[in-house]
Amino acid sequence: MSRKGLIIVGASGHGREVAHTFLQDHPEKEFAGFLDDMLDEKTPEGWPVLGKVAEWTRWPDHEFVVGINDPRLRRKVVSAMQSLGTPRWGSVIHPGVAVHASVTIGHGATILGGVEMTVNIEIGKFVSINRLAALGHDCELGDFTSLAPLASLSGNVSAGPGVDIGTSAAIRQRLTLGRGCGVGMGSVVIDNVPANTLVVGNPADTLRELDPW
Repeated sequence: MSRKGLIIVGASGHGREVAHTFLQDHPEKEFAGFLDDMLDEKTPEGWPVLGKVAEWTRWPDHEFVVGINDPRLRRKVVSAMQSLGTPRWGSVIHPGVAVHASVTIGHGATILGGVEMTVNIEIGKFVSINRLAALGHDCELGDFTSLAPLASLSGNVSAGPGVDIGTSAAIRQRLTLGRGCGVGMGSVVIDNVPANTLVVGNPADTLRELDPW
């Protein structure tokens, strides 16, 4: 952790959950506050909103995480910040999440409470893993992938960059989820999912095409 503390980009519900997670094992003084383009002053919890996202350069000695669950919006925010300089990206991982030595996690990750991971898992940069999600052995999550609460990936699942997996979705073992695809909440995926495709249902089937990642 930077000596100056953490700033979370995005003060919506997910960003506030990331703050709550950070404060499980850090003192309040290490959390500086939020940057958000839509909210001023304070969150409902009383946490400060310091300014707009583009103002991040005022705090060059702080670390940043993006508390936005939507992969496409999260990538847009990261790109906009990096166009202004080189942020010091941190990660927020709930202290109750056991991380085996064979698990690798890229910078900018947010992993909330109740997440279960086993062994030989590769998690890319700026990945968001929400409450009570589960990842089996030998899974790979590409950069900017999002797992909503209770999403479950069996072993040997490979998710490309920007994949968005909905609440309580279940992914069968040894499947590939193409870049930028989406899996609707409660869906049961038993076949590979093409890139930039939204699938829903049990068994999951194509609902529509998405914009290219």
